[in-house]
Amino acid sequence: KIKTTPRHIVLRCCLAFLCQARSNKKPSGRSFQLEQSLCSSMLSFIRLPLATRQVLQPARSLRVLPGSFSRWARSSSGSGNKPPAETPQAGTPQVEPGETSTSSDAGKVESNGGPASSQALFALPLYRKPAFSGFYQIVQVSEQGVFDFLQSLRKNGQGDYLGGFMTKALPSKVAQSDVVPPKGATAPGLVSSNLRRDAGRVNSATELEEVGTVLQVINLIQYPNREGGQVTVMPHRRIRRTRVVSGPSPNVALAAVAVEYLEEPPVPTDNEEVKALRLEIIAKMKELLKTSFLYKEQFEQVIKFYDIDNPQKLADLVAGMSLAQRGELQAVLEENDLVERLRKVLTIAQKDLEFAKLQSRVKSEVEEKVGKDQKRLMLLEQMKQITKELGLQKDDKEALVTQFRDAIKDKTVPEEVTKVIEAELTKLGQLEPASSEFNVCRTYLEWLTCLPWNKFTEENKDIARAEQILNEDHFGLEDVKERILEHIAVSFLKASTQGKIMCMVGPPGVGKTSISKSIARALDRKFYRFSVGGLHDVSELRGHRRTYVGAMPGKLIQCLKVTQTSNPVILIDEIDKLGRDFRGDPSSALLEILDPEQNDSFRDHYMDVPIDLSNVLFVCTANVLDTIPGPLLDRMEVIRIAGYVFEEKLAIANQYLVPQTQEQSGIGADQLNLEEAALRKMISDYAREAGVRQLRKLLEQVSRKVALHIVRKPEDTSKDLTTVGPEDLTTYIGQPKYLSDRLYSAGTPPGVVMGLAWTSLGGASLYVEARGRLPFAVSAPKPQVTWDDDAEEKKSQEDDIGFGSEASRGGLGSMQVTGQLGSVMNESSSIALTYSCMFLHEISPSNSFLEKAKLHLNVPEGATPKDGPSAGVTMATALMSLALDKPVRSNLAMTGELTLTGKVLKVGGIKEKVIAARREQVQTLILPRQNEADFLELKEYLRAGMTSHFVDHFDDVYRLAFDEPEVPLPFEPRGLAVSTVVTPAD
Repeated sequence: KIKTTPRHIVLRCCLAFLCQARSNKKPSGRSFQLEQSLCSSMLSFIRLPLATRQVLQPARSLRVLPGSFSRWARSSSGSGNKPPAETPQAGTPQVEPGETSTSSDAGKVESNGGPASSQALFALPLYRKPAFSGFYQIVQVSEQGVFDFLQSLRKNGQGDYLGGFMTKALPSKVAQSDVVPPKGATAPGLVSSNLRRDAGRVNSATELEEVGTVLQVINLIQYPNREGGQVTVMPHRRIRRTRVVSGPSPNVALAAVAVEYLEEPPVPTDNEEVKALRLEIIAKMKELLKTSFLYKEQFEQVIKFYDIDNPQKLADLVAGMSLAQRGELQAVLEENDLVERLRKVLTIAQKDLEFAKLQSRVKSEVEEKVGKDQKRLMLLEQMKQITKELGLQKDDKEALVTQFRDAIKDKTVPEEVTKVIEAELTKLGQLEPASSEFNVCRTYLEWLTCLPWNKFTEENKDIARAEQILNEDHFGLEDVKERILEHIAVSFLKASTQGKIMCMVGPPGVGKTSISKSIARALDRKFYRFSVGGLHDVSELRGHRRTYVGAMPGKLIQCLKVTQTSNPVILIDEIDKLGRDFRGDPSSALLEILDPEQNDSFRDHYMDVPIDLSNVLFVCTANVLDTIPGPLLDRMEVIRIAGYVFEEKLAIANQYLVPQTQEQSGIGADQLNLEEAALRKMISDYAREAGVRQLRKLLEQVSRKVALHIVRKPEDTSKDLTTVGPEDLTTYIGQPKYLSDRLYSAGTPPGVVMGLAWTSLGGASLYVEARGRLPFAVSAPKPQVTWDDDAEEKKSQEDDIGFGSEASRGGLGSMQVTGQLGSVMNESSSIALTYSCMFLHEISPSNSFLEKAKLHLNVPEGATPKDGPSAGVTMATALMSLALDKPVRSNLAMTGELTLTGKVLKVGGIKEKVIAARREQVQTLILPRQNEADFLELKEYLRAGMTSHFVDHFDDVYRLAFDEPEVPLPFEPRGLAVSTVVTPAD
């Protein structure tokens, strides 16, 4: 059906003119320009059938601003490209001040192809950059609501023109990274793997910039399998937003705003500054095109249809292609002064050029590095092929076999090991390198060939030099030093290296680990240390079997590989803390390792060949011997390191600790002077432990504070000497840890006795306190000791009744024991109470205090667990002191275990206990008779100033503990005679 409306009549005339122009073989320039304008106008005003669009398809790519027919004529005749004054078309609603147009009026255009001057335009928010006129732009719209709204406008004939305004700030919802497409997205020509979000929705038109551009919508393409679409637009003139007509709503995705055109600044013909800026921009662009391929590709596509002689168009072109910041591009768009606009564009071009140069330099460096690597690989491959052709190089398997044979060529490998190596080499030659068994076999051969088979380090045989090294590193420890010198002497006489197993037992901080390093240095042997504290897995010692993935040998084989000698010094640290669980018992594995009769053919699970460990000197360290299994302890030579007394700590601090801490802190002897009195007070009041680790920490603390003080002082006084006296210790290391010498410094009251104990931290002194009271119904007899002729008769009669039974005590007596005592000490308290009742009846038959009283036996410091078989004598003496209401002698300490018959048994840790008594300045000791030999083995300076009594029966303990005139013993002491050793203080 042929429509006869004026609009369609005009269009039919245009179409006829176009057909006539195309039929002309030699069209004139004017006809060709009219043809271009007609095609663009027709495609903008109507949606033609498919056949007609295919005919006119070449004209759609032309960049001509559509307008009225008369405007095309004027444009083609050279009247200039300035648009005519917009005159509202008849019938088009106008927007007057104070009125609000409907959304149906927005987007309507005049017959000259531009929107009416007083009409509203829908504002399309641009996220990333403003639009500059002159060339097509593709805008990615990711919100389906906005895209559907644009499509509905196109269907209604209202969406040909939009107002493109950039947002004032990049919305938070717009991520800088691209949107990842969902799975199943097709049509790769339409949907790329990464899509920008160039435009979308805003909450209010106030979020947009004031100045924008008129956008002519050329095409809309919906994304397949994705929300949103692609909008092709042609920016034209700059516009300014005057006011908001209507805001966005759920039904209307875009806001409608009233706009006005901005006049472009005139181009002066004789302005030298404009000409210079234009030429400088062109020079920057040419340099940029040589540097960046991206700019070159865009510029070549646009320059064919663009006039770069016009400074305005040149500025729009450079700003539209730039990757500058949003604010900089918006400033260019808003600038009305031509010179200032060109300056801003020149600044943007300079920044783009610098960025392109940096990118090009990074690219060149990467390509150069990759090129060198590729060249090297290519040359290596060529060399490999050449040497293979000449027979100068073998394949990988032959090279490995040659390498393994060269590794054992100079070693004396045992016969059994040689057979295993040959079998594995044959197996390796038959395997493919890609198989997993090849790597297993290769790793096994690496371990077999890297061990030091029969390779020994020449041992030091100079006794004097070895003794000098040991004395340089440690003070005291004569037992350990003498044992090492004996080992050197035996090796010298036998002319061969020897292996031994020594176990050094002592509290922490006495130098067990450090003396092991000194032993290796004195013997000129390699040193290797590993700790077995908390070790549960036997494979750590004996290795894994090769059937497991990631299998490897045990620690001993790793030691031989690292030291590359068959006679190193191996320190097995914390052997008393071995674990045991379902994975095995490491102590059982050590039975073979530490047995001199078996370790000459030790078999690791991974190696599975005999390895000689008999020349290895094993040194073990432990804090206690109770947790070491008996069979393992039997294989080791135990050397006890009891700890240090005051004099030894003082010497160690002066000779070793003070110089070491000063060196570690960066201060010299000319900057710190630690007085002797301060060091003595530090040892006595701050560091009473058996070792010197706490003393080292205190000295380090003093050195650090002095170093801080030196740094804070001015440079001219930083070299002054800092003196630390006894009164300064509280400033440097705080208050003393031990405020008094003893818990009972003025003497012990009745019922309190000092005992000596051994702990894993060394010797310690502890008090046993006994208190009690009789029930109210029982009168307390006055304690007294009498002796008459009828005593034996009374004793025999009560013995017949059954002394100590509940019947004789009336069921009133009881005893409570506190102090977190172990089971052994609880049993000792029961034995002490039973024997004390019997002994009290012997010396004072009328005294029944222990039988009827409610007794409480306590060992202070209940937070510390206590246990051991050496407190029976002390507990019995405390009960006797309470029952007789007599204190024991002052400066007295005792130790020993008691039996029900009164015998005093031998105890351990005599050296540690003597050191603890000396630390507490005790002058009189009561020790078991069987420990006299242990006491006499101590160095004389440890026993100086002490009087030691060695007793065999409690009768002598009673006689020595109390003042005999006040509390006499009514009969002759039983047991062996007391042995007394008095050591002068000098």
